[in-house]
Amino acid sequence: MPWDDKTKGSGPWGGGGGDKEGGEGNSPWKRPAGGGGDLEDQMRRMQERFRGRGNGGGGGKRKGGASGPNFGPLGILVLAGIALIAWLMTGVVVVDEGSRAAVFRFGQWQTNFTPGLHFHLPAPIETHKLMPSEQQQELQIGNNSSESLMLTGDENIVDVQFRVFWFYDPANPENFILNVDNGAELLKASAESVMREVVGKSKLDDVITTGRTTIAAQVKEQLQALMDDYRAGIQVQNVEIQEAAAPAQVRQAFIDVVNAGQDAEKTIQEASKYANDIIPRAEGQAQQVLQDAEAYREQVIANATGEASRFNAILDEYRKAPQVTRERMYLETMERVLGGTDKLVLDSGSGAVPYLPLAPMRSEKQGN
Repeated sequence: MPWDDKTKGSGPWGGGGGDKEGGEGNSPWKRPAGGGGDLEDQMRRMQERFRGRGNGGGGGKRKGGASGPNFGPLGILVLAGIALIAWLMTGVVVVDEGSRAAVFRFGQWQTNFTPGLHFHLPAPIETHKLMPSEQQQELQIGNNSSESLMLTGDENIVDVQFRVFWFYDPANPENFILNVDNGAELLKASAESVMREVVGKSKLDDVITTGRTTIAAQVKEQLQALMDDYRAGIQVQNVEIQEAAAPAQVRQAFIDVVNAGQDAEKTIQEASKYANDIIPRAEGQAQQVLQDAEAYREQVIANATGEASRFNAILDEYRKAPQVTRERMYLETMERVLGGTDKLVLDSGSGAVPYLPLAPMRSEKQGN
């Protein structure tokens, strides 16, 4: 018959016959009752076996015949205890030296922790954030021309590069977390703005020469005041001007101007030195002239006083004996006039011819 199996076996309903490979016979209407040789059933059993191994080996069977883990009440309590401890450990905070921890409860700040071991409510009820409050931060400004080129008070352009050293505020670290979005960028923009303001009120010579220290101190003070107004949680430690010079395009001309100024200063110092040398000497000479004039005046006054006293004495004598006084004055005058001249005395009654030695007198006069 067409449904007879040509292989070993007894017919379409017989269950004992197998095929050439040892399998059971097949029916044209249904699968055989015995499932030992069914490939789908074998695959299902293999999957259940591997699933049982993945769940921890032998355990209770799940609904539908699949096996699964069975910890029991004690295992569940152990797992719950481990989970509870792990949850509570999220509230343990170890703050290193030089740091601070800001604690928040559902996003609202509660307190700050100093260095040491601390505890707060476990997450997500309370969380914390560590801040290196004693670690110095450095901010460089002026790396490109858009940041470094500034206008001075006397309308000159100057190239300024500087650094800002700052700390997170150890007293209020929560301000840096809550009040500003990007504290470093805020500080950089604020420092550049304050530097431009201070440079804009200063002269070029002060910026590039001796006024750097003063300018840096002003920038630090104003920048700290601005951070306090923002409540940014930033403490400015120092502002250091690294370079302040004219732009590269005109730097040589500015160097020449500076050199000319130094030469002018040198000339002024030399002139001051000469003035300090010549003025005291001139003052000393003037003082000596004044002293000589004073002495001459005293001498003239004394001589005049003496002459006046002598005249008064002669006048008194003249009033007493006019003739005698006249003769005495005549004789004294002639003595003064003729005392230093050669004299020749002639006796008119002797009859001698007078001889005047004119030639010796002329030669003596020429010699003089």
